[in-house]
Amino acid sequence: MKTALFLILLSASLFTAQPAAASTVHAVTSMMSVAMKANNNQQQKQKLKVRSKEQAVQLAKRQYRGKVLKVQSSRVNGNPGYSVKLLSNDGVVFYVNVDAKTGRVSRN
Repeated sequence: MKTALFLILLSASLFTAQPAAASTVHAVTSMMSVAMKANNNQQQKQKLKVRSKEQAVQLAKRQYRGKVLKVQSSRVNGNPGYSVKLLSNDGVVFYVNVDAKTGRVSRN
């Protein structure tokens, strides 16, 4: 948020100090857009209950016993999440989805 505010103040000072060229306006607008996206991403991460692959693996292994073969980011019920591929003690390969927003763990 501080970055976005700084960029707004910077762009205001550019506009009042001298007439701005179209390229300057575009550059400032682009910087503001990038700063706002970064801020939104940071806010979204703060709302997530599961913030890393390591946390997803811990949750999956706590609920389903087995050896982890692979972990990757995925979408779970429209939310950010993780897909964890496990090998059971019986030799069965199965997948577990971890919803990063809610922390729910479900087996496919």
